[in-house]
Amino acid sequence: MNLKFEVNDYVLAWNLLFKSSITENIIESKRRIWKNYKNLYNKVYNDKELMMKDPRNFIPNNDTVYNNIKETEDFEKVKKETEKYRINLMKIRDKDRKKINYLVEDMLRLKLRNYSCSVIHKKFNIMELILIDENNGRFIIGKEYKDEKDYLIDIFFEIAKKEIAIKEKDELGIKDAVMEMAVLNEFATQIKKESCYKNGNPKLFSIKKQIYPDWLMYLGIKQEDMIKYMMRDKIAFEVKHYAYEKELINMNIEEFIEFIIRNQRYIIREKKN
Repeated sequence: MNLKFEVNDYVLAWNLLFKSSITENIIESKRRIWKNYKNLYNKVYNDKELMMKDPRNFIPNNDTVYNNIKETEDFEKVKKETEKYRINLMKIRDKDRKKINYLVEDMLRLKLRNYSCSVIHKKFNIMELILIDENNGRFIIGKEYKDEKDYLIDIFFEIAKKEIAIKEKDELGIKDAVMEMAVLNEFATQIKKESCYKNGNPKLFSIKKQIYPDWLMYLGIKQEDMIKYMMRDKIAFEVKHYAYEKELINMNIEEFIEFIIRNQRYIIREKKN
């Protein structure tokens, strides 16, 4: 799975035109453009779907509105800041590439789409995922975090929500619980080098706690090593009370979720709040 980051003038311009303004000058520019080109401005709004399928080869029917916003003084400033932001995102990706590979290959165990990220200014506070086809997806990303490692966690949690599909009926939220354990908990723990197993939806914690022994087996943790993980994550259970399910390590994440659902009466002893 590839994860690419790029800045595209049309994508940046569209968001400056139609999303919340990030500078006072942009507000004034939008008012001026709308006043002079009302009908065309409204038509440009509908460009997004076609644009996001292939930003590099997108050609608008009329460049007038785009050119007007791109010719503003603030556009070049916003673009330069966006490019710096893109470079930082790439550094974060490259720094944790091994952890990303572990998540995809050893935890999810699924063939995922290739994802491109159309980067916009982080002041937009946007992260949106669009599935293009069976092989490709695209993010629009422009968001600021106190901890920059949360970029990757958010990106892959959105990917997991789109990519993971199950056939079994799930009334307890087991799929959501397992997705959290994979990305918000174990992946985050490895990236941040501290346990993140308290993160996620509080309503799912009881379910996750009960799935946890099977989750460790799914990860391939040996029975004699489970105490280390219990201490790390502060989730206690009696190891001797659980039969070690060797076949779990041969499943992918979808098969594991369906295994838990089929056997939930033996694993989940209380419903979520």
